[in-house]
Amino acid sequence: MVCWACGKEATKSRFDLIPEDFRHPKDWSGRDKYRAYCDECFAAVLAEEKKEREEYIRLKKRQMLRAACENLEKQGVDMYVYKDAIEAVEEVMAEKPDNFDSSYEVIAAIMLVHNRIRAKMQYKVAGYQVDFLLPELRVVLEIDGDRHKHRKAYDSARDEKIKRELGGYFEIVRIKTEYLDKKAEALPTAIDAVIAAREKGHINWRELYD
Repeated sequence: MVCWACGKEATKSRFDLIPEDFRHPKDWSGRDKYRAYCDECFAAVLAEEKKEREEYIRLKKRQMLRAACENLEKQGVDMYVYKDAIEAVEEVMAEKPDNFDSSYEVIAAIMLVHNRIRAKMQYKVAGYQVDFLLPELRVVLEIDGDRHKHRKAYDSARDEKIKRELGGYFEIVRIKTEYLDKKAEALPTAIDAVIAAREKGHINWRELYD
């Protein structure tokens, strides 16, 4: 085979990038159809792709921050009150871009930082990754989008495993994105209500966000 980039004799194939545990029989049978490269071009291609991925992630996270800020502005939030928190979250996003999966998580982080609620983002527990762990409040905070409407059984089982791992004194707080769209500043109040109601049963979420 010849190098896809320069036409010299190829020594490596993109097939080599597939982890062995993920290689299926059909992959092996078609390995000669993958793009192949000489050593020099292969290294250059991988370096360029790595650079592009990093730039893509950077731009994606900036777009998340922009969307979060625009959402807060539409709610009538005084942005100057939250300026320090927004800048702090922006710094974290630059240092650890994997900590955020959506603009709603960015909004939640801004509210937590502003209210000086210590949080561990994208925290791994019981084989799962939770959006926020609030250790001092003994709360796991999850931001739920529309897809969670169809996975209640899964989420319930997941929550039980997480609580068993952390201890029964931890509470799982699930905040719907529609609430963050409506009144993001009520997030700390909602968390406080859950803490206060640990032994008292149901919480009226709509009342908190009306």
